Amino acid sequence: MFLALYYFSFTIPQYIQGLFIVYDRVSVQIVFISLLNLIVFLSFRKDFDLDIFIRKFRYKKHLLAYFLVILLSSISLFVADNLTEGIITLTKLISLFIAFILIVLVVFNSEINFIKYFFYLCIVSIAIETFVINYVTIDSTINDGNLLDKATRESGLSGNINISSFSIAIKLPVILYLIYMIKSNYKLILILIVLSSSILSILLLSSRAAIIAVILVLVSSLIYFSIKEKTKSVIKSFFIILSITISSFCYNLINEKNNFNILEDRFSSFNDPVQDDSISERMGFYKIAVDDIKSSPFFGVGIGNWKITSILRANEFLFGYRIPYFVHNDFLEVTAESGIISGLSYLYFLTFPVLILFIRIINKKNNNLSYIPFICLAVFIIDSLLNFPMNRVISMINLFFTITLFYIVEKNKNYKSEKFF
Repeated sequence: MFLALYYFSFTIPQYIQGLFIVYDRVSVQIVFISLLNLIVFLSFRKDFDLDIFIRKFRYKKHLLAYFLVILLSSISLFVADNLTEGIITLTKLISLFIAFILIVLVVFNSEINFIKYFFYLCIVSIAIETFVINYVTIDSTINDGNLLDKATRESGLSGNINISSFSIAIKLPVILYLIYMIKSNYKLILILIVLSSSILSILLLSSRAAIIAVILVLVSSLIYFSIKEKTKSVIKSFFIILSITISSFCYNLINEKNNFNILEDRFSSFNDPVQDDSISERMGFYKIAVDDIKSSPFFGVGIGNWKITSILRANEFLFGYRIPYFVHNDFLEVTAESGIISGLSYLYFLTFPVLILFIRIINKKNNNLSYIPFICLAVFIIDSLLNFPMNRVISMINLFFTITLFYIVEKNKNYKSEKFF
């Protein structure tokens, strides 16, 4: 139950009538995570032997890399111009780190089949997320007659099209894996419906980075399973391509009243990135972050303070009543706020499992489960390079469960993949 509460914490809304209203849903989600941390800790306090776990756990250095980010972020408070904002940001970071530790402890101290449990969580989550996006969009465009454009796009349960898109994209490897592995026709039809719904949602959200990530996931999966499963993969690959075609057809039906194609409009700006506000702003943010790293390489500008120290410099390219809030690159933001060592530690935390998993998947004797966390983490890294998943509960919880899956897969190398669904 604790794992499900962590996993679905993103469903907590920005307001509940008569109870609370918040500007940013992350705030109430962090409060929920913090309370859940306390409950889980108290439930484990008597029965769990931490010393035994530490001795047996293989990836202590990996966990310490994340802890080092928190430690250096704490030290960076001494150079922060705005101490209050630094403490608020650090508190969120610590709450999420504790949640990660407790998720790992719950999984390793329980008798549940985590891989099977993880699959079901992903399927239910992606079904909920895509239903909300697709239902609201179809109701708005077809029933109410609105155009499908940037102003009316449904942003999903996260409140942001990029975050919602990548939350779906990071779960797609699970869906693709199951399509290739399951033998039940009924389950296969169900998973194919979920795949079609997922692709349609991402097309409707029109997040360019997520669409590129999904294309990479789909192409790499088709290639990987065609090599690993050979002739057995042909029919399943056909079903995947058919599902994508159906999703594209549904998207065109929804978009047919527009006098322009929103996807073409979004991607056409790549030909002239200077004229694309989103791209030019990101490049400006990256330059400011790099300048901060050069001027404060060891301690940074202070955790949570980049948004404050960058305001005057960002005024050169931001118009209206707008200020920078995130660098839109977590690696640069961590490095700019708490120093180069902190940035390298966070980079190690994300890339170390990817390197280990890559070695596993090129081994012909592996039975494909290593491919799931490998691709999921690759999607998260793409998100981290272009957005700010480190500051969103839904993104970090997806990351924590994926890394926990990596720990479990590495712990049980002699698994039988077909028994998990």
